Amino acid sequence: MHHIDPMIGLLEDTISRYFEIESFMMADRRYVFYIRETPDMKDKFLMLRNEMKKYGNLIPFLDKKDDKAVIIVIGGIIHKKDRKSIPILLFLATLATVLVDGYLRSMSPVYFDIIENYDPIITTITFTIALLGIIGIHELGHKIALSYYGIKASWPNFIPGIPGVFPTFGAVISQREPPPNRDILFDIGFAGPIAGFIVTVIITIYAALTAPIITVEQLHQLEAKYEGSQPFPVPILYTLIQGLVNPAGPNQVIIVSPLIWASVVGFIITGLNLLPAWQLDGGHMARASVGEKYHGALTMISVIILFLTGYWAMAMFVLFLYLATGRASARPLDDASPLSRGRRILFIISIILAFLCLPNVLMILG
Repeated sequence: MHHIDPMIGLLEDTISRYFEIESFMMADRRYVFYIRETPDMKDKFLMLRNEMKKYGNLIPFLDKKDDKAVIIVIGGIIHKKDRKSIPILLFLATLATVLVDGYLRSMSPVYFDIIENYDPIITTITFTIALLGIIGIHELGHKIALSYYGIKASWPNFIPGIPGVFPTFGAVISQREPPPNRDILFDIGFAGPIAGFIVTVIITIYAALTAPIITVEQLHQLEAKYEGSQPFPVPILYTLIQGLVNPAGPNQVIIVSPLIWASVVGFIITGLNLLPAWQLDGGHMARASVGEKYHGALTMISVIILFLTGYWAMAMFVLFLYLATGRASARPLDDASPLSRGRRILFIISIILAFLCLPNVLMILG
């Protein structure tokens, strides 16, 4: 058969090496190939996608239309090269805000009263390493997963925050191409939070072991001297770890150190990212697990939970961007093949973990 467009013949030859083509059509400058489904369709499409990379700016999608499998090939977006200086400058700016924040927290006069030979400089440095380590390892988890699956992406762009309030708003990585299938979309989303969670647990163990513990009488003296104190909400996971490695006695209380604050922030970052909302890491996992239709419902449920538990800013942020982006979700190239069973189980575990990582989030069950 003679093709006017030479690309049609090339694509037909390539696709037919993996699938039986039943029909072909052009629609809106897209090459549409209806194919016969096979049990190993997920694996075959992954091989097809890898082969088509050599054709340059062409991207294949596998979907279903009218209960028929279809491969749609479109032209991709050409990304400009990243300016290497931007991630470095953003990291230095974030390092500065975290250092200042750590110093402000470390200079509380309470620590000088209750900790012998207290050194605020060492505390500041430890706090900075801990907080940036949690965020950095989180992003490194994403980067390793992206690299493992051969997906091009930017380096992490750290976001500086406000010292004394919230010193950093995390970091983001921009993907240059969609993930090949739901399994890989899930793995990329899961890799960051689980890496950050492991580091957070390690830091929490050290923070718990070194936590300042004083008697209730000492607390009353400090409250009288420094005009009261405020309770500090911590996740249930922090409470469990503290109770295991360094529990307070019946007449004792734990004073929140900067390192405890950093570990709690680590849990909060993990918990928020695991929520099955919008394009958070948990949102990518939800999109891979339940598809586009139910992903929207889980996003709205997550927003409601954030409102009910006092995370107003995060709730507004997620809701605004979800609506502003047209309720868009991160779809894989192969949206026809289902997520593996093991990953569906991990998705349920990740939602439970999100609840355990967020302070106050369990109060809606009470």
